[in-house]
This record gives sequence, C-alpha cells and structure tokens, in this order.
Amino acid sequence: MENTIKPIDLREAQVLDISRRGDGRQRVIKVVHNEKFVILKCYGLKRKLPRVLFRQFGSFLLGEKSSITVKARHDTELDVLSLWKQEGFDVPEIYHLLKLPQDISNCIAMEYIPGPTVAEVLQDDQKSLMLKKEVITRYAQIWGKRHARALELGEPRLLQEHPTLSHVFVSQDRLVHFDFEIVFTREKDLERLVRREIVGILRSMAKTSGDVFYPLLDTLLYVYPNLSHFRQTACELLRYGTVPTVGWTAMFHRLTRRKKRYSKRSDFTKMLVKALESRCGP
Repeated sequence: MENTIKPIDLREAQVLDISRRGDGRQRVIKVVHNEKFVILKCYGLKRKLPRVLFRQFGSFLLGEKSSITVKARHDTELDVLSLWKQEGFDVPEIYHLLKLPQDISNCIAMEYIPGPTVAEVLQDDQKSLMLKKEVITRYAQIWGKRHARALELGEPRLLQEHPTLSHVFVSQDRLVHFDFEIVFTREKDLERLVRREIVGILRSMAKTSGDVFYPLLDTLLYVYPNLSHFRQTACELLRYGTVPTVGWTAMFHRLTRRKKRYSKRSDFTKMLVKALESRCGP
C-alpha cells in the first residue's frame, strides 16, 4: 500500500524559540498539520562546538548527566517522554508517523499544549491568589508522587535536570511537563537529586510569585507528602547555599556560599525554614 502521509508544510511555520548561540538548528516550531497545531522540536548545537566538547567531557568525567550531543539529546527526550507517560505523568503526546521535510533532521513532532506555564500564572497580577494556590496544590500533589516513584524505581530520569515552573504548562485540568533533552544518569544518591529539584522549583516559585511566595509555599508544604525532603533541603541551603549535586563538591560550595548567586537564595531559605517550623515545629 502506498504511503499517503503528507510531509509537514513549513512555509507558514511559527518559530516559538531558537538558540542563536550555536548552529541555529536548535529551535521549537509551531506548524499546522491536518488542520491542527503540531510542535516540532528540532535539535542542534546550542553552543559553539569547542564549548560543547568541553561540557561533554566534564559530564563524562563526573558521570552524572546524559550526553549533550545533538543526536543524544533528541534520543534522550524521546526516551524520557515515553517513560513519564508510562508512569502516568503528563507530557506532550508524540506523533511518530508524521513525515518531516527532507531538509530538517533530529526533530520530534509532538502535541501542541495551549495555555500558560505555571510560572506565567504565578507572575500574572490579574490571577487571584486562590487560583494560584489551586495550581500549586495540583503541582505539589503530582510532584510528591513523582519523587516517590523515582525513589521507588531508582530512576533518575523521573527528575528534571533543569527544574523550573517555566517547564510546566497549565492547560485546563492538565499540568504538562516538557523539556527533557538532558537528564541525570547517576542512580545512586537519588534523594540528593530530589532535594536539588526542590531548590530549583523553590527558586522558580520565589522569582515568579513575588509578594505571594510565602502563602504559596505554605500551600505547597501542606500538600507535599514527605516534608523530610524539604527539611534536609533547608539544612543544606543554610550550610552551603545550595544542594551539592554530588557529595564531594560540598566543601567547595561551603567556601563560596556567600557568592551573589547563593546570597539571593537567603530570603526564600528563611521563608522555607519559617514555613517548615509552622508545619512541623523547630
């Protein structure tokens, strides 16, 4: 039977995001196919080749993250999207049968998700505190389940390497996670990686929510099922200014914890300690 799948037409494509620091091929494109929107994520170099090779060597040396080569990031994202969907965590649907134009390669065709990100909802002064608490409640419920499942399976791919609320869409009753080109590969010390993700999300929430950070934090802690992760996170933030990615780097973080990038976290660290004490006692 003749293959009748039509190639995606790029003539009216809308470029939603592009990395101009590499070879220009790293981009996210919105197209129309069979009368519906489709997202094409196309992979290229995000930095100049020498820097890519340097970072790849560092990742290989530490053995903590997946490869950052173009093909590897494409394959990693496909693999992780499949894993998250299998485990019941909402991610964009992948369209495997779409025919891509011959002049592009290393692309994934996926579902277009309408709606703002969680970060955009928290930033929006027109959105009520009640709505923001509702979104954070839903996020914390899913987040707690995902952390528990990652620890149960010993599966680092269920943790985000670059955790931020800008990587979660709010689409009606869905919270859809995206951006999985690089993942942690180290299966040991997963609880540390959980705490690292907690720091990333708290930083994102503090940055985007402004004056309502504390009530949103209180809501998050009320819903999240295992506050021992947060208590240990608070201890490391107070001691190092961060959660060290690997244990042996703690000494360096301790020496540099007064750097500007760590001092910026002191306010939300104090709020975290205060909120935990109100929940659990000192």
